[in-house]
Amino acid sequence: MGVDQLDWDKNVDPNFKDNHYLEPVTAEKGEGYHDKWIVYGKVDGFQFFTAKELTVEPGQSVTLKDNGAYSLIVVQGEGFANKLRLNCPKLLRFNELSNDEFFCTESAAQAGVTFKNTSLTEPLVALRYFGPEVNPDAPAMGAYKNP
Repeated sequence: MGVDQLDWDKNVDPNFKDNHYLEPVTAEKGEGYHDKWIVYGKVDGFQFFTAKELTVEPGQSVTLKDNGAYSLIVVQGEGFANKLRLNCPKLLRFNELSNDEFFCTESAAQAGVTFKNTSLTEPLVALRYFGPEVNPDAPAMGAYKNP
């Protein structure tokens, strides 16, 4: 990569933090769950990807409908996504399989996926990653400043 490939204006932007910093923004919240935008906004007018963090409290469940396909990774807890088992591994050895990630098709996401936390003590926390321009209604950069 040559130095000429760098966008110098963006790299020396005196307001870099204001123009690029993200904090979680609530997408949806209800009894026993909280869904937050964690990656949102556009770069040069294009939404390359977005992401949400879902937290479901112990013994609770929620059905979420999304605009499009996503990949999911469980970062804490255990439960189900519809009938699919979810479990964040505590220790994973070479060649062992886990139940901590899956891909959700567009049709399944639009129909709704029910997330159920089966733990008695620990929240179920999962990250959902969406592709380009899947969430046109996602917050704009800086949305965290306007609660």
